[in-house]
Amino acid sequence: MEKINLYINSKNRKTTEKINNININLPNAFLNVKKDEYFILNINSFHTFSSWYNCTNSNSSYKLVCKTENGSIYQILYYNLQVGNPNVNDLKIMLEASISTYITISYDKVKNKFFYVRNPLFIEDTLTNYKLYICPINCGSFLGIENNIELEIPFTGVYSTNKINVITIKAINIRVDGDINLSDDTVDNFTSSTFQANNIVFQKVIDIKNNGILSYKNSDGSNNFSYILSSNSSGQINNFTLSIVDQDLNLIDDLDDYLIHLQFIKTKKQTTDTILLNILEYIKDLFLMIGNIIYPSKFPTLQEQQVLYINNQRYFETYKNPM
Repeated sequence: MEKINLYINSKNRKTTEKINNININLPNAFLNVKKDEYFILNINSFHTFSSWYNCTNSNSSYKLVCKTENGSIYQILYYNLQVGNPNVNDLKIMLEASISTYITISYDKVKNKFFYVRNPLFIEDTLTNYKLYICPINCGSFLGIENNIELEIPFTGVYSTNKINVITIKAINIRVDGDINLSDDTVDNFTSSTFQANNIVFQKVIDIKNNGILSYKNSDGSNNFSYILSSNSSGQINNFTLSIVDQDLNLIDDLDDYLIHLQFIKTKKQTTDTILLNILEYIKDLFLMIGNIIYPSKFPTLQEQQVLYINNQRYFETYKNPM
């Protein structure tokens, strides 16, 4: 069994690469196996600084939609939340700054929901005769509404359908592609109700506050993130990519630099003959153990005879060779 360690510092990636999707080019034949060997991949450690934003350009958009009584669209207005790590009060201020002409917003602390009210002071005839909807394009967790679902805002007001959630990244996942082929298939339902095969080799729940160190160390030597790899036609691992994604498999754009320790264990394949011979040896040992219990020896062992001889009990003279 041979162990090969690979330490990766994302800071030293190529300038053309994004931190959430870096390419690993290894020296030729650094990781190679023979036909009777295979690799086991272990994730031994992962460390990064939790400085990412929960609200980014990819999850900050929403719109107001005005419709006639028959459902035809009269007007659509597009807006964006400010990128960063807003709390509920920050969200309320952002929304009021953008859409208070049309909608007033209050926050129900007990329910953890926004209460949206169509602004009665906005009395333009062309709009008061129309229905008004708020629709998150990709910021549903901040507004308390499912993405791409239109919530009608009446003059009497309406609560957001969901609770407000300002923490959008709940877990970090590492995916691999390229020369690394997972032999033990894993599946997930991260993106649909159907379980599908994936190439995730690591997952860490975000259990620290913002600007803390997110860390994993396999200090107990567990096999939580251990995978048998299938050999490709060349028998080598020369090139592969690491992608850092969230719980919905979206790339984390503003991830900080990270350190990761991968360990490749080169192991011999066990053929059928080898397995059967090992089983035969186990059976022999088992019969010897059972035999010693059922039919214990009538004579002392050689070591016991030597002790007795030293104590002048002369067992060597007492017992004769029965042959």
